Amino acid sequence: MARRKKAPAADDVTAGVDAILADERVVYAPVKHYSPACAREVTRLVEEVMPVAVLVEGPEDATAHIPHIVHADTAPPLTIFSVYVDRKDRFGLNGTLSPDPEVPARYRSWWPMTVFCPEYAALRAGAEVGAELLFVDLPVPGRIPFTHARTRQRTEVVDDHHLATSAYFGALQRKQRRRDFEEFWRANFERGALTGEAFRRAVLTFAWCARYAAAEPGEPPAEGSRLDVDGTHVRECHMRWHIERVLKRYEAGRVVVVTGAYHSVALPFTRGRKAKFKLDRDLETMLSPYSYSALARLYHMARTPGYEHAIWDAMEAAEPRPYDSAAQRTLVEVMRRARERGEAVSTADAVGAWQAARRLAELRRNDEVTVHDLLDACQMGFVKGDRALAGPAIVQAAQAVLVGRRHGYLTPEAGVLPLIGDFHARAKSHRLDLSGAQKSVRLDLHKQLKHRQKSAFLHRCRHLDIPMFGDLDGEGTPLKGPDPITGEGMHLITETWAVRWRETVDDRLVELAAEGATVAEAATARLRGALPAARGDAAATTALLLRCAQMRLVDAFDELLDAVDAAVVDDARFTHLVDALDDFVLLFAYRDAIATRGLDRLITTIGAVWLKAITVLPGLRHIDADALPPVLERLLTLSRIAVTFEVAEFDTVLLVDALARMASDDGTAPALRGAAHGILHGFGAARERQIAAALSGYLRGLRPTEGGAYLDGLFQASRSVFMRSPRLLRAVHEAIGALDWETFKTVLPDLRRAFTRFIPGELDRISQRVVVQIGLAEAPDADAPVPPALARVGAALDRQVSAALDGWV
Repeated sequence: MARRKKAPAADDVTAGVDAILADERVVYAPVKHYSPACAREVTRLVEEVMPVAVLVEGPEDATAHIPHIVHADTAPPLTIFSVYVDRKDRFGLNGTLSPDPEVPARYRSWWPMTVFCPEYAALRAGAEVGAELLFVDLPVPGRIPFTHARTRQRTEVVDDHHLATSAYFGALQRKQRRRDFEEFWRANFERGALTGEAFRRAVLTFAWCARYAAAEPGEPPAEGSRLDVDGTHVRECHMRWHIERVLKRYEAGRVVVVTGAYHSVALPFTRGRKAKFKLDRDLETMLSPYSYSALARLYHMARTPGYEHAIWDAMEAAEPRPYDSAAQRTLVEVMRRARERGEAVSTADAVGAWQAARRLAELRRNDEVTVHDLLDACQMGFVKGDRALAGPAIVQAAQAVLVGRRHGYLTPEAGVLPLIGDFHARAKSHRLDLSGAQKSVRLDLHKQLKHRQKSAFLHRCRHLDIPMFGDLDGEGTPLKGPDPITGEGMHLITETWAVRWRETVDDRLVELAAEGATVAEAATARLRGALPAARGDAAATTALLLRCAQMRLVDAFDELLDAVDAAVVDDARFTHLVDALDDFVLLFAYRDAIATRGLDRLITTIGAVWLKAITVLPGLRHIDADALPPVLERLLTLSRIAVTFEVAEFDTVLLVDALARMASDDGTAPALRGAAHGILHGFGAARERQIAAALSGYLRGLRPTEGGAYLDGLFQASRSVFMRSPRLLRAVHEAIGALDWETFKTVLPDLRRAFTRFIPGELDRISQRVVVQIGLAEAPDADAPVPPALARVGAALDRQVSAALDGWV
């Protein structure tokens, strides 16, 4: 077995790199993740060395998936996906990285692989030469204390952040005037001039300087505290332990080790030590097909996989200038996409853009055109006119080409992710068309059990943001039908869905795989994740309960109902309580179309919410004017439920008593007091004389303008009662008629606003009754001539108005 090397001085870069390259048993292949140049060189290296084993940076528990990764029937992109559900709170972050301490944190790590990924290239080449293939990095539980816990992020992806954030790179970036690490790497390493050992030496030299540039002269490379904190040293000790085990297992033959370049300069001098971690049933590492669009989203659009794939294709074709060839093809494709978007881009424009790209590459001292040169050239060659107007369309077309549309697939021997399998099985059982064409699905929820089950599945998918829906009738929504969540369309008796499957559906299902093995489990997990934020809010918890019933997630129903019961105890906000009560009544009324359990318990909760709303009602008397409209609306809802929902047998005496206390208090907000009187009148608990007295108190007292607000509340609560009651009409008429002219002019705008609650037909009937009220024998004929006496009055009023207007015009 090869002995661990003695590290040279940190500032002796040449000696350090020479020592790594001189190892007789271990061939270190330093790489940058997702680098076509590194993938090309790793392939050549493995074919040349013919190793007995190829060790690759990646989670060791994914080694069992390698046969499927390198299978002839597998085509990248694909991804290794690990999820760890911390049910026992081993890492103490439940409630920090999850919505609530009772909700276990779910840690996710991704290792996507593409044809231009060095790790994938190493595995494929190793399989072809018959080498043993191993992943040697820590699995997720071993990394959580250093990655997820340190960054307070639930998701981890493989990247080159150590190189990209080093002080050495920062100095080179400033010297070369590069915009970012990707541009620097492409300009210096993604070129054909460097191959073989010269390429490895260049990458090792850069990585050595990036890692040890800050070390004291003459001192050996030291592990800084930062590396201990982020787990780099622990990972490298574990990887070295794997290397030593393989060397011990094979007494002869060479071993190729493919890791990020930052690790490659440390592994030869690291003491091997197996990391301490515990694997249990809460860890699951899976393999799934992936897409370039999903890869770009995973890295927040920082990757250009479609462009890098074009570079790899040019390399595979042995083209002398692969980067230029890929850039040319990309430029032509951008031109085509821009034309599809309605942009006036010609072939001559593409030629000019290519010339601009070459000139930019020369100006920036790039051997071949880089993606940054290409993007700038697209702007220069294709954008015509105002860049702010035309530029975004070109940028979008270029970005779409750079990302690419490729989607991978796995050998059937690998199986499928449970969530993907469940989705497709459910879609098939519900006879949903997954061909990609938009289809309308009409469901009769009240008559067909199968339709209710299909509706629940579609609602679960929509709740999980699975992109399988189209645009129904161009209205920007995939659904038309009764929606108990928003209260819209409740007059409809059927649902109509626009279903349109897309390739991104499986990408989304991979992202959701940590939430559960089935669509139902994932939807339930999302509901439970939203519950902590809703606790203590009767309306919010009830809305979750209603959504749970709409999706027929009966397993979570009792848990959410418990949360509602607890919220009713804690929540003293009248609007929340009435909203919850209204949702519960709807939930009960829709029991044939929405899955519910324990109707007796529903009635019990409805009664509890009702009592709590009645209890807090008197406390609203002095509410601010800004908060009044929603309170008035809920007060009317409460009275409507009291009258129409007979199942619960509400004690309306409690409601009447609470309203009577509000109505008898002169300090109650006028609109609220008017609404209280209106509701009480409907219950037969307030006479017209009381209403007239209250109105007169406002109009004749010190607050005449509040009379309009009182009437507004009264009419909102009892418009129909006002229409049916001659006494109430007469009482209001007498109270208004007793006003002097100046007071009447002051309160007129508020009175007019109050009467806008009536529709035109109702106003006509009111006017007819007023005519009778003021003593006319019969209602005037609208088509008859105007009586002379009335004409004289009208003419006099017209002259007064004209005289008043003359002073304003």
